[in-house]
Amino acid sequence: MDRAQHLEDIVAAGRRIHEAIDTIDLIVSARLGVHRSDLRCLHMLESGPATPGDVAAKTGLTSGSVTALLDRLENAGFIERQRSVADRRSIEIALPECRAIEMRAIYDEIKQTIRVYFQDRPIDDVADTAKALAMFAEALGDYADAGFAQVKCPGG
Repeated sequence: MDRAQHLEDIVAAGRRIHEAIDTIDLIVSARLGVHRSDLRCLHMLESGPATPGDVAAKTGLTSGSVTALLDRLENAGFIERQRSVADRRSIEIALPECRAIEMRAIYDEIKQTIRVYFQDRPIDDVADTAKALAMFAEALGDYADAGFAQVKCPGG
């Protein structure tokens, strides 16, 4: 098989991964009782508090849409609004620890499925898979970063 075919296979596998992750997002959203767009915001907050402006910049949503999203999440107990330590005039959005634990438990189930799948594979295959996926993620990240900078949001 030549390089071009291998690259086509990588792209095809990437699309299958995307489809699977899309389905997993549906499952996780349903289990948490939130919209899929809300789940994107919750994912952002797993790494720490963010400002509403950060949420808007990362999601491409307008400030009005971000306000509605945050109101929905706050009413459902998924976020807390708090004064920023760095700038007391602004607020930060944080994921309460109980909700972070709930989300980690769901994603731990997914991790366990992956662990079981790879547990009997040769260690070199596991290492090669990790390396290949890291490179694939980097390539997609580069494309996303370059493309997102060019996106013009409706009304923005």
